[in-house]
Amino acid sequence: MAVKKIYYIGGAAAILLLLMKSNKVFAAITKPNQNIRGCDPLGCGSFGASRTGHIHQGIDIVATPGQDIHSPITGKVTRIAYPYASDLSYKGLEIVNEKYKIKIFYISPTVAIPSVVTAGQKIATAQNISAKHGAAMTNHVHIEVRNSLNKLIDPTNLF
Repeated sequence: MAVKKIYYIGGAAAILLLLMKSNKVFAAITKPNQNIRGCDPLGCGSFGASRTGHIHQGIDIVATPGQDIHSPITGKVTRIAYPYASDLSYKGLEIVNEKYKIKIFYISPTVAIPSVVTAGQKIATAQNISAKHGAAMTNHVHIEVRNSLNKLIDPTNLF
């Protein structure tokens, strides 16, 4: 009987340790799989990738036009954002909680301001970004994350 207790305690401790070591704090934006856009003729989807005149300030997550997009965090929808000042047909959302401010672009929002959304909840559908940039660009949604100090952070390992 004592050996069984040791196994149970050891197993519980191992599970707890794994959960504590996990830095996956965000829910997936796309389901069932979430992949960062690699490099195509128009650039790379990774955080910090070099772009003409600037550095990529977020990550691009591959998404098919019309695909459901889910909130990575529980928070309040604070505004509709636009990635292009000259083209208001492409939209985004800003979601804020006490730890993060997240902007997701190239989506058609299905939630309104000032909705409170939960992590994993459908918030939008993906738009067709290759319609603007041509078939050479992989369709994707773009996500930028700032921490509670309003500092831009790389969210790659938070999913």
